[in-house]
Amino acid sequence: MLAVVVLAGGLLSAGPPQAQASTAGFRGVNWADARDNFVNGVLYVSGLSSADTHASAAATADQLVGRMYALTGADTVRMPINEPTVAGYWDTYTGAIDTALGKGRVILAYWAYSGGKPASTTGFQQMWDKVVARYGSNPNAYFEVINEPYSYGASDLNNFYNAWLTRYPSVPRGRVVLDGTGYAQNVPAVGADHRLDGTLLAAHDYSFFAGYESETEWANHIGRYIGGYADRTIVTEWGGPMGPGSKNGVHYDTIDYSIPSGSFFADYIRGVSAKLRSLGVGSVYWPGLRDGDWYSLTTRSGTQLSLVNPTGLTRLQYAWGIGDGGGTDVRIVNAATGLYADGLGRTATGSTAGQATGDASRPEQRWTVENYGNRVRIKNRATGLYLDGAGRTANGAAVSQYGDSGSANQQWTVVTDANNVRIRNAATGEYLDGAGRTGSGADLGQYADSGSANQRWRIVAAG
Repeated sequence: MLAVVVLAGGLLSAGPPQAQASTAGFRGVNWADARDNFVNGVLYVSGLSSADTHASAAATADQLVGRMYALTGADTVRMPINEPTVAGYWDTYTGAIDTALGKGRVILAYWAYSGGKPASTTGFQQMWDKVVARYGSNPNAYFEVINEPYSYGASDLNNFYNAWLTRYPSVPRGRVVLDGTGYAQNVPAVGADHRLDGTLLAAHDYSFFAGYESETEWANHIGRYIGGYADRTIVTEWGGPMGPGSKNGVHYDTIDYSIPSGSFFADYIRGVSAKLRSLGVGSVYWPGLRDGDWYSLTTRSGTQLSLVNPTGLTRLQYAWGIGDGGGTDVRIVNAATGLYADGLGRTATGSTAGQATGDASRPEQRWTVENYGNRVRIKNRATGLYLDGAGRTANGAAVSQYGDSGSANQQWTVVTDANNVRIRNAATGEYLDGAGRTGSGADLGQYADSGSANQRWRIVAAG
């Protein structure tokens, strides 16, 4: 995982049209060091320590990997290696690796401590010599040559990869994983080099790689990273907050990823998972287990694991091609009035939409959020009509409901505001606003940007 913010614009090279993938069988989770894996020394994945032996590491892996697989449906675990770990902890660490290999695939990924490349070519080769000697013939062992090789230009990186393949010709190329250039952001730059044909390719994507506010934009973002190489690509890192936490001084409650809530993180998780599913690209979630990481899918007590956020798992499994990913029906509640957006049973096109006291049994308070390019449309379950700005640009103007027109009046941008969102009309430029109208049945309004609580909404599961 990256420890820095990277803007990915301009890093991508063109590739052939996207193809249907053959990597969908990779359903993975990362098992990581609590310090992250960029460690200048021995790596201790969460649950292991310097006090472990081969036997105790094997027993710990049996419990932790077994439990991760049972909780999530994963069949692959990605484990870090570096020079000190293989040189000084190998007899212990192989206990965990051997046990994990008995349960499914293991991706052994090399982490350079700093600088995006090995500190010593000799040390790097000695490490891989030892790893390949032990696991090169194991059909469940995969070798990710270097994680996030951001210090290399494309030509130098491809030469580096070719040298690795030349040094280990007995390793089947189908078990070698090559990260795209940068922070594994540009798969086509590696995939286009025919010297590397037959290998698997890796992409990474995180919400801090860009600043999008729609599922569609995030889907397109990971799609560009993969380019025309979906048939060879595994996304070996992607993930988002599973529990409550803070980013840039803003606190986020636990996010419900099963609905299109408009949260910045939800847009990312939902958009990426949808794209991976549509391409058939396998993926390895960051992290399945990492102590102290608010992205961690599980939390550990000794060798016992528990799932942190079931809705996060729902979307991960959706990316893997399992399940329906959750629902699309939501309720929308105003932060100031406490009232819910409500169709009020008004089925005539052009009728106003309102707000009413919360009642989960009312279909008039259920809305379907539909992706529409980089915006959304919001359709009432009871009336079958869409929220519509109706071209009204005056402050305080009512929001209407209309039949499907496809116009900009029915398109809305949903922008994260901590645990709430703001909802802006594409045609009028006005924000959906409770307007301080606390009477049940009052009209929904539109106002220019005020920053007030009247323009803040919480999108919650309809159930």
